[in-house]
Amino acid sequence: MQLGSVLKQIIEDKKKLVDESKYKVSLQELKIKTTEISKPIDFKNIFNSNEISLIAEIKRSSASAGDILPELDLYNITNAYIEGGVSAISILTEKTRFGGSLSDLKEVASICKKNNVPVLQKDFIFDVYQLYEGALNGASAALIIVSILDEKELNQLIKTCKDLSITPLVEIFNEHELHLALNNGADVIGINNRNLNNLETSLKVFEELSPMVPKDKILISESGIKTIEDVELMSEQGADGVLVGESILKSKNINDHIKKLSNVKKCK
Repeated sequence: MQLGSVLKQIIEDKKKLVDESKYKVSLQELKIKTTEISKPIDFKNIFNSNEISLIAEIKRSSASAGDILPELDLYNITNAYIEGGVSAISILTEKTRFGGSLSDLKEVASICKKNNVPVLQKDFIFDVYQLYEGALNGASAALIIVSILDEKELNQLIKTCKDLSITPLVEIFNEHELHLALNNGADVIGINNRNLNNLETSLKVFEELSPMVPKDKILISESGIKTIEDVELMSEQGADGVLVGESILKSKNINDHIKKLSNVKKCK
């Protein structure tokens, strides 16, 4: 996929931030530190349920929606998600467009660990350095976006995730990216219903691509899911889980909304 101007700028900004981090702490230092941490919660276990797994996202803003909850209280919202019964929590660590940080990941993961809830680090990841940062701050899984990587980078990131006992959630948007994901060892496939270049969203993306995903893979639908009817549609199309952010964060009753979205049976 040819990267659009917004996505290009996000990645350029991210590369500068990663370079700054490397200047302060080397990759070798991070590798040594990861030998001292405990094994993360197994993200894949959430898919053993008969219900669709709800991965609820926490973000202050987004490139598509602008400000969502710029002043959100991480402690309160994380506990509200857990009390509502989410299967896992996705936390944005991208700073420039989403207002996230590694300290957000660390705080959310610390709360989640006490409740045995895994945490997905959601970011624009192109360097193994970022995966070691994620591991050190409590990530159980990491989003790997095929469209921003060449095949060598994709392969290296998936392998590094597995070395760190982190589950790579490999995100695709078209058939070509699906083949790349499968050929490089992806076990958990995320189909993003949002085109990252023009930010248009359609659940038809999942409907078209899901039949092409082998049945033994874990399949997650991402973006554009707002209602229980949307979750039911994704289930009918073969989803094992859904990743939902804005509709939960903007809900007047977060607990109730989570319970509704979490109560859909798998059709697989």
